[in-house]
Amino acid sequence: MTRDECILIVVDPTADRHPAIERGMYLAKQAGMRAELFICYYNPQLVVARFLGAEKLERVKQGYLNDTKERLTKLAQPYIDDDIDVTVKVAWDWPLYEGIVRRTLEIDARFVVKDTHYHSAIARALFTNTDWQLIRSCPAPLWLVNAEHSFDRPSILAAVDPMHDNDKLAELDTRILSEALKLATEMNGVVHVFHAFYPYINSDDLNIIEEAHESALNELAGKFEIPEDRVLLRAGDTADLLPQLVREYAVDLVIMGAISRSRLEQAIIGSTAENSLDWLPCDVLVIKPKGFISPVTFKAAPLGVILAD
Repeated sequence: MTRDECILIVVDPTADRHPAIERGMYLAKQAGMRAELFICYYNPQLVVARFLGAEKLERVKQGYLNDTKERLTKLAQPYIDDDIDVTVKVAWDWPLYEGIVRRTLEIDARFVVKDTHYHSAIARALFTNTDWQLIRSCPAPLWLVNAEHSFDRPSILAAVDPMHDNDKLAELDTRILSEALKLATEMNGVVHVFHAFYPYINSDDLNIIEEAHESALNELAGKFEIPEDRVLLRAGDTADLLPQLVREYAVDLVIMGAISRSRLEQAIIGSTAENSLDWLPCDVLVIKPKGFISPVTFKAAPLGVILAD
């Protein structure tokens, strides 16, 4: 990684603490990358206040963006003093996740780093939460930061599925492990690779099934020279096992893949990433397959996308 690569750090303008900034800047410093602090904002009440007139409305919006940019600049200054290449940007855009994806596309972000919090099952089912939408639509690796978790010499758990028959999905495992090892090298961390298989309790061929999964996992791990004691095969559901392993191995970061599906399948099925996120007491890095195309485009939100430059 080089300074030509940029980390997009999404900042919550309503928050008092900013774990995503701390994590993103730590990553930028360790990996020698640039960082951008980014706030995306949209006030529908202001938009419908047509009595202000178009010219005054524009001044009010621009005034907010400029004030917010000044706040971001103050947040960035300590890291600039620490010799990190930091820029700031504020956008008037909606919905929030689309504004984040648009900025990701504009700067070709290497990572998108964002705080995450507990999400109710209702919020997830109704697709109202920005994190779930970003898992589906963000083209760059999405780093969701657990506010209560420290990050130093990280223990990294790479969740893979080496039984894929599909070349595209097999390539995703390669991307996950490559990213895990690169981050571990840059931050002096350690990588475990994990795979779960359904045990088929009533099957007479349980040993054969387990041996097949074990062989595939060991072959994949061997390609990346991961020691045997860091290769973890478990029987059960991935979403149930991940939180247990995170605690057992004091994991700081789980890296997993998210597979794009149709809108109907997304609404009904979800993914391992979505089912696991709420229950993991650590950071999560979600990676898309190579060639993933986001459903979000550069098309502006209503009344246009405005940037504070």
